[in-house]
Amino acid sequence: MKKIDVNKEDVLKIGVEMLTSGSVKNLTLRELSNKTGVSVGTLYNFFGDKEQLQREALGYFWKTTMLQEGTLHGADIDFISHIEHAYGLFLTNFQKIHGAMSKNTSKASSNCDILSAFPMMHISKRIESWVEKLMDFHKDELKEAELRCTRAETVNFIVAVFMGSFIQGAESLGIAPKALRAYLMQ
Repeated sequence: MKKIDVNKEDVLKIGVEMLTSGSVKNLTLRELSNKTGVSVGTLYNFFGDKEQLQREALGYFWKTTMLQEGTLHGADIDFISHIEHAYGLFLTNFQKIHGAMSKNTSKASSNCDILSAFPMMHISKRIESWVEKLMDFHKDELKEAELRCTRAETVNFIVAVFMGSFIQGAESLGIAPKALRAYLMQ
């Protein structure tokens, strides 16, 4: 009998699709098996139980979301535009995952639910790491700006703006990119 090549990352991609189009409680090993055609036994080898599957699917979601934002046509746009555009992607992707998670509760979701459903420090740290990578990507453009303010100050400002806008559910970063552009490019 020919062995079918199944890899965990491909299974996780389908798990994330299920997660963002349904709800967390519907992401089970049996449902994933039905969707992928991979046996439940094989999925147990990858995940152990439903909770591990859900944790790993959420982790994979964040990993790919931040990677997508970090590599977003970076050569075609400047640093500030990259930040602005990435925020839109971040918010859209987060709204998908939050929508799936809020389907697990009987009450309607609101911005306040975000605070209880997700560890804000975890999200803040992921954004901080992403901003660091983005600054490395745009290092030539930011060379002179880093003479006026430290990298840590710039990262902290961007993370604070992202988190503030995110918690408020704002569709954009508001005036902050204009202020950052004026400061960095003076």
